[in-house]
Amino acid sequence: MAEKSDQRASEALLVTPAPHVGIRSSSARKSWLVAASLLPAAAWGVMLFGVPALLVLIVSIGASLVSEVLSSLLFRRFTLNDGSAFLTGLLVGLLMPSGVPLYVPAAASAFAILVVKQSFGGLGRNWMNPAMAGVLFAMLSWSGAMSNWGAAQGILGNVTSLPPLEALRAALAAPEVTGRAPLAVLAGAGYRFSNGDASIIAWINSRLLAPLGAALQPGSFDVLVGHVSGRIGEISAPLLLLGAGFLLHRRIVRWQVPVSYLASFLMLAWIFGGLGAGRGWLAGGPVFHVLSGSLILGAFFIASDPVTSPLSEKGRWIYGLELGALTFFMRYFGTLGDGVAVSIVLANCTVPLLDRWLQHREAAPLREAS
Repeated sequence: MAEKSDQRASEALLVTPAPHVGIRSSSARKSWLVAASLLPAAAWGVMLFGVPALLVLIVSIGASLVSEVLSSLLFRRFTLNDGSAFLTGLLVGLLMPSGVPLYVPAAASAFAILVVKQSFGGLGRNWMNPAMAGVLFAMLSWSGAMSNWGAAQGILGNVTSLPPLEALRAALAAPEVTGRAPLAVLAGAGYRFSNGDASIIAWINSRLLAPLGAALQPGSFDVLVGHVSGRIGEISAPLLLLGAGFLLHRRIVRWQVPVSYLASFLMLAWIFGGLGAGRGWLAGGPVFHVLSGSLILGAFFIASDPVTSPLSEKGRWIYGLELGALTFFMRYFGTLGDGVAVSIVLANCTVPLLDRWLQHREAAPLREAS
């Protein structure tokens, strides 16, 4: 009798696909934690660019929340409390310049929620990252407005209104380019960093690096800490990395995607980055390019989105390598911003094919064995 009971119990056992690890988490909790990890970088942007940056963030988040409410009424499902709409609006605002007209972030957030997210069924069913799609929509629709960088009130002195990455692109397009490293090219083109940067770099070079026969280029400190112009939330690499470290510690971010993304971009920028300016092989400026633009923001907070990134670990490695290559080519040879937004959107389109291809490859040995 006991044997029959055990047999019936085994027959009633339902085995579902992996993973089988239970964790105390939810989509809402993850969304709010990602948004919280972005607040230090957002605060730095508001401190540097002032009230215009704050208004851009408020309008972007507000338009996202309003769009979420309207779509909830239409589809009769209330999803405002899951935090995804707030996070989408925050990301859209962080990827806007402070001088952009307010209708641009409003339209970008509405497009992200209504077209990219809700029209495909809501959270978890969108095949493209809503925030990146909204930003790309704004770049294609209002390219001039998306280059209105606005004025920055630096705490270490003057801040040039043009971001270093944009200034470098303009300098490399000039007939005569002086210097090999990006900061040297900017110096040759007359780009001015803050007075505080000059003092700090001079102290580091004279006190710490001179005995070693090394020296930092002027502008290194401003680029590192984010005391430069740019989009509101992309400029402070230390604060972004602080938030990313928190997400990695909580295992909210899948580390394979940002690591392979940054590694492939670094390698390509180092090997091929100097060829376009006639500076030869291995003459690129990978560190400058990682610290400039929205690469860190995109790699840790957007590309690793579990909804629009591959399911398998192998797929995430391939996806990150794809992103690094796309961003390199878009940044060095394209015209759509720094290449991060368009690269993530294009890579999102390949994720379903990548998942299906890897699933068939992994299933093939099992079918042959059976």
